[in-house]
Amino acid sequence: MQHIIKHGPSYALLHVDLSPGDTIQSEAGSMVYMSTHMDVKTRAGGSILTALARKILGGESFFLNTFSVEGSTATLGLAASMAGDIHHLTLNGNSVYIQGSSFLCSGPGIITKTKFGGIRSLLGGEGLFLLKAEGNGDLFLSSYGAILPIQVESSYMVDTGHIVAFEDTLNYSIRRVGNWKSTLFSGEGLVTEFTGKGTVWIQTRIPSGFIRWLIRLLPGE
Repeated sequence: MQHIIKHGPSYALLHVDLSPGDTIQSEAGSMVYMSTHMDVKTRAGGSILTALARKILGGESFFLNTFSVEGSTATLGLAASMAGDIHHLTLNGNSVYIQGSSFLCSGPGIITKTKFGGIRSLLGGEGLFLLKAEGNGDLFLSSYGAILPIQVESSYMVDTGHIVAFEDTLNYSIRRVGNWKSTLFSGEGLVTEFTGKGTVWIQTRIPSGFIRWLIRLLPGE
């Protein structure tokens, strides 16, 4: 897939050049611009019931737009709703788990499935669902802030709100930082401990931190 990531890491935009017959699937609402002779179809990322469950329990639904090219070459511009980075991964038969709205788009060789994250995910503040992406081809992640890869060799702890994605070769568990007093008053709260060997991609900022900062500026706060 011919692509250029522009204006990162603060205001990244993905520009894609497509040939006749090419397709690309993206998170609904991420299109910035496109050629007029492209076709767009929308489907749920999983079953309709799963998408609705994500809306009710996870705070968002997951729908995909599929863009296809008709007739001649075309261009497509995609960006996430939050100001941040875009990171390109090439999957070669492997799979990664993606948190929340960090999926931006992928090529036709990538299969996306909504997975139940379990109570561990709920306690970690990331909702009940993860997105599993697997197959062969291009995958693009988005973030709030810049995206940094971390190579885990045995174990590593990451604040739950900073997780963008992680390889399925890693196991994870939710734990406290220190004792309950530290958990409640340190500002760190619960963290995710990854064990095994693989890569975790993190974002340098979290939307909840930005929201708390805005609330402090409101009159009467």
